[in-house]
Amino acid sequence: MRTNSFFKLEDEFLNSNEDNFDLFLNKLSEIQGNKNKSQSPKVPIIDFNYDAELSKFALAFDGEDSEKVLDNFQAVFNGSIRPHSTYSLFNMVPTPLLDAVAATTLTQLYNVNSLMDDFGGQLLLTEQQISRGVGKLVGWNEAVGISCNGGKLTLLYAIKLAIAKLVPNSNKKGVPSNLVVLTNESSHYCVEHVCSILGIGSEQCVRVPAQKDWQMDYQQLEEIVTLQVSKGKQIAAVICCGGTTINFAHDDIDKAYTVVTKTLEALGEKYVPHFHLDSVIGWLWFNFKIAGSNLETTEKSIQSKINQVVQRQAGLSKFDSFGVDFHKNGLCPYSTSFFITKSKEAFTALNDGSYEYSDEDYQYGKFRAYRYTIENSRPAMGISAAYITLKRLGISGFQNYLIELHEMSLHFKNEMKKEDKLTVINDYSLGWELVFLIDFHILIEETKHNEGIIAQGFINYCWNKCNQGEMVPLISFVPAYKVHAESVEQVAYLLYPINLASRNEATEIIDSLKGVIADFEQDVLTGNYELSEKAIEKPIR
Repeated sequence: MRTNSFFKLEDEFLNSNEDNFDLFLNKLSEIQGNKNKSQSPKVPIIDFNYDAELSKFALAFDGEDSEKVLDNFQAVFNGSIRPHSTYSLFNMVPTPLLDAVAATTLTQLYNVNSLMDDFGGQLLLTEQQISRGVGKLVGWNEAVGISCNGGKLTLLYAIKLAIAKLVPNSNKKGVPSNLVVLTNESSHYCVEHVCSILGIGSEQCVRVPAQKDWQMDYQQLEEIVTLQVSKGKQIAAVICCGGTTINFAHDDIDKAYTVVTKTLEALGEKYVPHFHLDSVIGWLWFNFKIAGSNLETTEKSIQSKINQVVQRQAGLSKFDSFGVDFHKNGLCPYSTSFFITKSKEAFTALNDGSYEYSDEDYQYGKFRAYRYTIENSRPAMGISAAYITLKRLGISGFQNYLIELHEMSLHFKNEMKKEDKLTVINDYSLGWELVFLIDFHILIEETKHNEGIIAQGFINYCWNKCNQGEMVPLISFVPAYKVHAESVEQVAYLLYPINLASRNEATEIIDSLKGVIADFEQDVLTGNYELSEKAIEKPIR
């Protein structure tokens, strides 16, 4: 016999149609209405143990009513960062454009499928329109792409495509043991893991030492290519840096391409590796490659930084693919990434080797994304979000956004210069992040602890206040920061201005940071806060 709660649930299912949109809005209002409206950088959280909490949890036999479930659901957000807070300065986590949030919500409400166009309407066309539009920014007029969850998957698609191009039968026969991938020492740490997943092996990812300015050392790149060929290796892919979170490492991609191809040619090799630009951050600079683009800022330092990046991207026409993270600096919600490549030949190269795309596949009702995607049940929200932000901002909007991020960073930097205890040390970075030192010499002298222990103590102290919902800056730290590739490692702190509204509160934010520093020093010296020598994990890069 059915219970009353089941009948309630069934009635709601039967009424959950497009005409009942108000019901959905009411449920959304219930969750939002119960949430803390504070502007602190984190939703408060009480420390807990996973095992203890899991031991209490079990599914009930009868379902609960909507109001109770939605009321309890708000606990999910405890401890999460509030990107809309001007004090949220932890990493590249922007406040998503509300239009994009609305579009992704509607996509979920309609439960749109991105497996094949028969089920998903024009969503797959929209996915390719986004890819073609961004590709055209760099002159790739036949570009195609794949929406995916994060920059790591863009690298996975790139290296998978590289293997298929170099060893055409690998899709069926497997990966040979003589393949290597070359990348800058500054590239993301996940490249090795991707190589492992794809069967190349993490040890076959070869890191090229960087120059002082974090570009590849091109002389050593040539030597590494020569060495690998002498070992009987084939270079499947070259992954160039297209901007990193800290120090904004960006290779001169034309130089990298020339060095590798000329060296292979001189060694008698007849192939060209797959060249991928890991531009999940640096894609924003593509908007300045359009003819007639104008840097509308009077700040010469900002003009110089942007121009340097654009110049390093000059050889992109020779590359095969690049990555985009719209959730990093494209004002989209997590997770909105795209792998973009030069031509639709990639669709055949990325499948299992048993299917070849033809003109017939590009007719509505015949397009099948599952043949080349890593996922079959692929989220559709990223496609909706990227489309909305690209259409809403346009090229000039993204240009202005990048300029304003740099201007905000400069504003914070000028405020920090007024404080004796704060010293910005990443003046050479082409990005807008701020890496700085805090003068804790009094604590070092009094406690006899080294700078690393003091730094960990301060960050924990600061994060604990944020976890309690206090209005203090949520910043990060870099335990082994190097200004240049050749400089000595030092403990530093990271302030990442990403919410443009923070600029208007820069003075108050730095004053607040100064206050937290003073409170920390006082609490340590009076014994109210105990320092720990246990190392804490590095923040996500």
